[in-house]
Amino acid sequence: MKTITIYLPKEGKMTMGTLLTKLEPALMLGLFFLAELLAALFLLSVWQRLQAKQKQDKIETLAQNQGDALLLKQTKAALLTLRLSDKMPLAASSGLSALTGLSFSELKSDIRKLMDIGDPAESRAFLKRYQNWDGTALLHQQFQTVNSNRWLRLTVQRSEDQTADIFLFEDWTENHETMRALEVQLEEAEAASQSKTTFLSKMSHEIRTPMNGIVGMLTLAHHALDENAPAIVYLHKAEELVQYMLSLINDILDMSRIEAGRIELEEKEFDIQDLAEKLRSLFQKNVENKGVQFIVELLDFDVHNLIGDELRISQVVINFISNAVKFTEQGEIRVTFRQMQRLNGRLDLLIRVHDTGIGMDPEFISHLFHPFEQESTEVTKKYGGSGLGMAITDQLVQLMGGEIVVDTTPGQGTDFTVLLNLPIAADQTVKTRRAPSPAAASGTTSLQGRHFLMAEDNEINAEIAESMLEMAGASLDIARDGAQAVAMFESHEPHTYDAILMDIQMPVMDGRTAARTIRALPREDARQILIYALSADAFVEDQRASLEAGMNGHFSKPINFEEMQKTLADALKTRDYL
Repeated sequence: MKTITIYLPKEGKMTMGTLLTKLEPALMLGLFFLAELLAALFLLSVWQRLQAKQKQDKIETLAQNQGDALLLKQTKAALLTLRLSDKMPLAASSGLSALTGLSFSELKSDIRKLMDIGDPAESRAFLKRYQNWDGTALLHQQFQTVNSNRWLRLTVQRSEDQTADIFLFEDWTENHETMRALEVQLEEAEAASQSKTTFLSKMSHEIRTPMNGIVGMLTLAHHALDENAPAIVYLHKAEELVQYMLSLINDILDMSRIEAGRIELEEKEFDIQDLAEKLRSLFQKNVENKGVQFIVELLDFDVHNLIGDELRISQVVINFISNAVKFTEQGEIRVTFRQMQRLNGRLDLLIRVHDTGIGMDPEFISHLFHPFEQESTEVTKKYGGSGLGMAITDQLVQLMGGEIVVDTTPGQGTDFTVLLNLPIAADQTVKTRRAPSPAAASGTTSLQGRHFLMAEDNEINAEIAESMLEMAGASLDIARDGAQAVAMFESHEPHTYDAILMDIQMPVMDGRTAARTIRALPREDARQILIYALSADAFVEDQRASLEAGMNGHFSKPINFEEMQKTLADALKTRDYL
């Protein structure tokens, strides 16, 4: 080791090794005390941080507890915690006794007292639900306390560690009274709507019955006058007015029934090609007489039979076509049925009605489907209409789960497009139409020599029907109620009558009951005879009820006697041909 000479007073010189040897005990002691001091300072710092953390936690806990207490006090609520393993109460908030009438000590001694708060039957039902509860979703129950008029709402939630259930009791009296008041208002509104619908239905029936007489008288007047007589023009105008009144009555009834939620949609198989052909036959002649081309086309179909309400789909398309006919003076009206996407036994059906008419202002489209809306008073004066057709159409499409798209340009025309998603029928066999009999193919609708039984309690309607059928070469026996009709049919020899025309609403026995009674008679002709309903009720469910009663068809009043005569003649000739 290299030595360094250090000069010290008094003691002379000393080496570094000698110095370290002399200083080592004191140095080690100093270092030890320094380490102790540093450790003490570190522990003090940690202790101070822990103290601060505990103080903050206490403050936060106190604030949370005070906040919870304030919230429970303001919301009139209380908490109860049950241990999941044995349903032992663990804790309860101070408001529990005030809400439930039970103290925490009472519940600890017997938790079953909790079931005595409300109605025993409801309590048992809730207990069963609670016992079968898996703890995932919240469990709710509302009940009225036995000892007061207070309503409580109970919500049960399982703790995160799955060891306890937390019961939250809330004073629900004000909420319950508010909900009850709203329910009463809803019931009153529904009753008013039902009353309106019932009134309109009765008025419809009462209006249709005399209108049946008016239409019959107009028809008889046609036969009594020469076609060149000046009065024929007046008769045509009167018939147009009658048809307008009927369409208005039908629209008002449809709208009121839609608002009341009483429109029923049928789910029956129908042929899309047949539907297109019916629309072609219904409109083609009248449209082409205006000098407007009428086209009905089916595109991209690989199926024909679908499931849906054919009548309501027809009503929608007819409304669009009628609108197009009204506003189109030249060009074309094109009706397109197109198969779109086909997936999982269903297909998207597109129906478009295109016209080259006057079009609409695009701003009017947002109001187009509102009841009684017209684009302008000039349009109303020139083209007429009640403004209900489009509102009904929109509601029907919504009921069928579809949507309507409107594309229009003033002066160029309008496109109405309907998109529906319909099930595909399992049976895709193309229905072959039965070849008509030679007599039916001739096109004649004579009822010469036919003998009918008619049940009708309205004398004027009976007289009109008798006159119309006699003019067609038939004879008619009249019964004044359903029971008399059954008796007359039963008292005559089999096959005396070719068909029965049965009014629905009659005294003693209604028409559908009479039809069922006749079908049940132990006679072969009772099961074979044609029975047709005559009714002022013209809804789908009314027609369905007539068919379910064993009838072959349903004529709605006011009766189109020419249509009835043709239907009877065709049905009888087809039966004879078979």
